[in-house]
Amino acid sequence: MWARISQRMLVIAALSSLGSMCVAGHARAQLIDFSKIDAFESLSTGTQSGASPPKTIVDDGNRHIVLFTVLEANADAKVYWRAFDGDPPDRITVLSGPGVQAFQTAGEFRLETLGDESRSVKYAYMLFRLKKQ
Repeated sequence: MWARISQRMLVIAALSSLGSMCVAGHARAQLIDFSKIDAFESLSTGTQSGASPPKTIVDDGNRHIVLFTVLEANADAKVYWRAFDGDPPDRITVLSGPGVQAFQTAGEFRLETLGDESRSVKYAYMLFRLKKQ
């Protein structure tokens, strides 16, 4: 029981941290069943420049939740991801400006910054592995 409470507290703290990182912008979300989270995998930040190859964040074929925050941007960010609960399975989402979005992905999540090398997107993300079905 304490492990389950600790897991929920970790998720609440993580979500609160991500939300507080984004002062401006807006938030979008999918319906997420937090009881399906198996483990916290990673937390990271970075900067993706335009004209660079897409940054791979997930490429393992497993189901994940990615809580993704655009902190600063002078370009749009294009996210390539694979949905496990929809049609079509391969999706592209364009993020314009600061904001937070949750993705439920089936093992693929890549980020590309649109524009030339003078453009960039600063981001942060948290990655959670989902339980096997």
